[in-house]
Amino acid sequence: MKKPGLILLICCVISLILIMQFPSHKFLSLINKEIDSDVLTIYSPLNEGIIIPIIKEFQETTGIQVEYLSAGTMELLKLLDTKEDKYLMDVMWGGSREYLEIYLDLFEPYVTSYDDKIEDTYKHNQNYFSGFNLLPIVLMYNTKLVTPEEVPNSWMDLLDPKWKGKIAFADPNNSGSAYLALSFFLQLNNSGSGYNWRNIERFIDNLDGKVLAKSSETYDSVANGDFAIGITMEEAVVQYLHKGADVNVVYLKEGTPVITDSIALMKDAKNKENAKIFIDFVLSEKVQTYMVDYFYLRSIRTDIAVPEGLIPMEEINIYDVKNLDTYSKKTYVLNIWKELIVMNQ
Repeated sequence: MKKPGLILLICCVISLILIMQFPSHKFLSLINKEIDSDVLTIYSPLNEGIIIPIIKEFQETTGIQVEYLSAGTMELLKLLDTKEDKYLMDVMWGGSREYLEIYLDLFEPYVTSYDDKIEDTYKHNQNYFSGFNLLPIVLMYNTKLVTPEEVPNSWMDLLDPKWKGKIAFADPNNSGSAYLALSFFLQLNNSGSGYNWRNIERFIDNLDGKVLAKSSETYDSVANGDFAIGITMEEAVVQYLHKGADVNVVYLKEGTPVITDSIALMKDAKNKENAKIFIDFVLSEKVQTYMVDYFYLRSIRTDIAVPEGLIPMEEINIYDVKNLDTYSKKTYVLNIWKELIVMNQ
């Protein structure tokens, strides 16, 4: 009589070990083959501090259960190239619109209930995705290490050798914000066709071999004083400012690239109606106001004010990232980036 119990115990232990060793997205794929089809599956590069409370509120409000996978934009989009993940996801929540454009054939048009509250600039012209929030790319600096008088005010200032080893920058292979900054550098003072790789060579030299693994390490390391300055997202700096950290923000004079974090319905979503409900939920006035008040994110809606302490979008010298063609040439750009990094070591 004890043998069946012992065998069951051994099986449970083995299963637990396998689960712990399995990559997170593979494990999610396995459990979703067994779970009820009413469970909504969301992939998101957003910070989990944002994801969790909004999903919790959505579940409590609608009764719809949610499974989510949080990872970097680049990592999540790579998963879409695999068959199992392509048919697993219902909603892509977050990620720059420029990346979603590349994978447009995976999405399905959906016009949100709040379409009239969103400027045409921040949504796809055929409704394959809608903006979710706006993320200006800025310079963050540690006020204990850099004075307002000496802080860089332009992108070209970052190429000055005096900042060598003092700049926090994430790997553009993993970070959408870093890739946008890389793309912007390639356009600066560019004469003729092609890209200004000389800017990148000088920038890589200033990084002094210190390329961070992900976006969060950029703003965390500047706030901690490990680096004097860093290129990051505005909301990350503002969150640290509201915590009383010794940091400040600069909108660099040549222009501020802005990420339009977007949300899209998957073409092969198993829970399309629930997915549409979720999209409308996160674009609602209630959730967008919550994002502004608690996370200092710029709302995509025209009827919601900017977070306290931030300047209005019309006062920022916004660089139109639609002028960049680097997203369609991402593999080429990143291959050269990798070669230059190796050469600099």
